[in-house]
Amino acid sequence: MKRIALVVAGTAVVGVVACTHTAAPKAASPGHGGTRVPVSCARQYRAWEAGPGKGIIPALNAVAGAEISRDSRALTVALKAAKPAVARGARSPVPACADPGGYWDVLMMHVNAAVTSENSASSTRAALEGVPKIKAQLTAELKSVVSRLPPRRSR
Repeated sequence: MKRIALVVAGTAVVGVVACTHTAAPKAASPGHGGTRVPVSCARQYRAWEAGPGKGIIPALNAVAGAEISRDSRALTVALKAAKPAVARGARSPVPACADPGGYWDVLMMHVNAAVTSENSASSTRAALEGVPKIKAQLTAELKSVVSRLPPRRSR
């Protein structure tokens, strides 16, 4: 019965994320007489990271780290702290251009299932199986995107 609940919860998250994962935004370019041109993916990611995505990646890092350490207490704390971030991540996914492998949707599905597992250690562990590997793959994609931008200037 718990496995069915996990599948249902995961499917719901994927559905929500799939509906909200939008195409690259456009920005007006004054040099082209108002013609709309795509915003660079790296800039989209940085804007997401500073805006609607603020705090999501660190929360996911904490969950993945606690899972790797196999520390049940740390995992419980990380999942509780990550719950609001996971909800925001489902509503406001990383820009699609920054995640061509589609790792975001899978990661959100796993972590959401763990967050909603009602403190059952076995269902939490089952939901988080593979999360560190998925998180590492997503991180590699995001680093690739961010590396295309010059470093941020200090203010």
